[in-house]
Amino acid sequence: MAALYFHIPFCKRICTYCDFYKVGAIELMPKVVEGMHKELEGRVNYLKERRITTIYFGGGTPSLLPPEQIERLIAHACELFDCSEVGEITLEANPDDLTEEYLAKLRKTSINRISLGVQSFDDGILSWMNRRHDSATARKAYGILEDAGVPNISIDLI
Repeated sequence: MAALYFHIPFCKRICTYCDFYKVGAIELMPKVVEGMHKELEGRVNYLKERRITTIYFGGGTPSLLPPEQIERLIAHACELFDCSEVGEITLEANPDDLTEEYLAKLRKTSINRISLGVQSFDDGILSWMNRRHDSATARKAYGILEDAGVPNISIDLI
């Protein structure tokens, strides 16, 4: 089994609990995405004899990335690697990023699983964590995903 992981390190707000690499300089996103394309090309021989089964966008906050750029990364990866057995393509998403407009664009991509970064349904804990959403926003985001027919939804809780 082989997988691709795209780390989208950008955050509008830095959470108190997060030990992952992240930056608030969202204006650097286009340069980093172009760097990811170059990295894919430079690593093409790493998985030459292997089939990719999973593609995962983690972070940071991958849902800050425009869906068109997400799909461009997926398509580029599948041009370079054998993606014939990819069963799951996951995007981590913050609840407050999941508007109906964003999701409509995301549905035009190959993403088939959303990992919703709820972390907690306790507003006091969410505030302490410095999260951008509250519990009502998390519930609404889950409803938007469900109404849109997203086939696979997971919820991250700490």
